[in-house]
Amino acid sequence: MALRRFTAALAALMLFTASATPSHALEVSPMVAKLTPTGVGSSYRLTVRNNSTTPATVEIEVYRMRVDDEGARSLTPEDDAIVAFPVQSVIPPNRDQIVQVRYVGEPSGGAGGEPGMYLVRVGQLPIVMQTTGADGEAGADVKVAFTINTYVFVAPANARASVEVTGLSRAPNGDILIAARNPGTGFAHLREARFTLTTADGRAHEVPAADVDVGEVSVIAGGASRTIRIPAALAAGAAGDVTAAIALL
Repeated sequence: MALRRFTAALAALMLFTASATPSHALEVSPMVAKLTPTGVGSSYRLTVRNNSTTPATVEIEVYRMRVDDEGARSLTPEDDAIVAFPVQSVIPPNRDQIVQVRYVGEPSGGAGGEPGMYLVRVGQLPIVMQTTGADGEAGADVKVAFTINTYVFVAPANARASVEVTGLSRAPNGDILIAARNPGTGFAHLREARFTLTTADGRAHEVPAADVDVGEVSVIAGGASRTIRIPAALAAGAAGDVTAAIALL
């Protein structure tokens, strides 16, 4: 009996997830915000659109973000440096909610010398469904929620970034591994960069930035390093010894 209830609940969850995603979809913009610690550039408007046919209750959460050399992020709740209003709201069907997001932290953009990297999460509060087993008995409660992560990077207006290649090697599967560093004070946005491989005979091969594996977070803070992976399929035309260059656009 319990197994039938669990199976029914699981089936309902799979069906609900597959069918509800389009009708309960949220759209959020911008996905990346670049702020200055003070002045008019210290705030922005986050637009949350409810594309569903029913009202959506959304909640805003803010986290401080740290990123390691592989581009993986770790998060801690942030209550002081970034404020958002309203924190919770009910958005009618096919309507927008404007959320005011403002940086109110230290003039450096971060805390304790850390880079000013934050994640602003837009979450639709859980929808609770009670499933029913095949025999008509009540099953388990299934909770489904949707979240969208956006990123905020805070740096002084005069901060500048660059990317220098400090090492290059090939993985056993043929991928090219690039060791890179940002010697500047600003943020290096790798999705806004040009990646070029040059062979020993001087031929240049440009690799689309969207296809390069830069990790979970595609930004290098000032003074930080990153291991960047170019898949072997994209480097097929650059056999033998190669050099790499990364130019911010």
